[in-house]
Parts: sequence; C-alpha cells; structure tokens
Amino acid sequence: MSSKTSIRALADDDWADVRRIYADGIATKNATFETEVPPVEVLDAKWLPGHRWVALVGDRVVGWATLTPTSPRPCYRGVGETSVYVDADAGGRGVGTTLVRHQIAAADKGGLWTLQTSIFPENEASLAIHHAAGFRDVGRRERIAQLDGQWRDTILLERRRPDG
Repeated sequence: MSSKTSIRALADDDWADVRRIYADGIATKNATFETEVPPVEVLDAKWLPGHRWVALVGDRVVGWATLTPTSPRPCYRGVGETSVYVDADAGGRGVGTTLVRHQIAAADKGGLWTLQTSIFPENEASLAIHHAAGFRDVGRRERIAQLDGQWRDTILLERRRPDG
C-alpha cells in the first residue's frame, strides 16, 4: 500500500467502506461503546454536513472522520464531537493524523470553536494523535458507561480554535 494519503468529502459510494471500517473499530472494543454499526440513515442524520471526510490511499478508502453536533441548542452551534476511524491495515501510516488535521482545518474554517472527543484510555494511538494535533485532556470520566457488561472509562479531550 502506498503511503500517500489524500482526503476528500465522504461520497454516497463510500458508505460501505465507512461502515466496514466502523465495524472493525467496534470489534476492537477500544474505539466506541457502539456494539453494532448504525444504519446509513442514522449516521447520515447525525453527522454534520460539510464535516464528513474519507482518507484514501490510491482509490481505497482507509479511514474516515466526522463531526456530530454536541447539542441542538443554538449556543453550542460551534461545538462538535469528533469521530476518527482508520482501517486496521492502514494503522501506523499517518492516516489518523492526516484525518484529524484535515478535520481541524475544516472545523476552523467552518466556524466551529471547540472540538471534543471521548477516547478509551486503552486507545493510546488515538490519544497520541489527538494530543499531537492540539487536543488537551479535560478529564477522565470514570465508569461512564458499560460495554459488554464491563464499566469503562473515557478520557474527555477538547481542542479550541485559537481565536475562539
């Protein structure tokens, strides 16, 4: 696999790859509390238009990133929750870093002032990528929810636009 990663907006033809990569993330038990990939209609309804990206190596989708509004209240219109997933075969090749940096640039340009995310402490690669991109730890949410009957912690991170 070539190491050149490009980013473009998620297209209708990408949903199968997005869902495949999401399923692989779910299977790790360290990416999300989800236990099944939501239907396309659910994902499409919750993800912010204009903030849905896929990473490609050649013509193969190897990752994706999206933003979800944190609240429907107008005062939070500039706050988004990030999701970033990378194909297991593409891990360690800078795909996640490229996606997060693109996501930040698009969010800044799009008027968002805060990006936040919750990451399992065991997901060291994702924590490292987000820290390197300027996210800071806000705190540890202990026993925030159960996954397969086990209480799990998450690390809450945020990144503020420099002028926001």
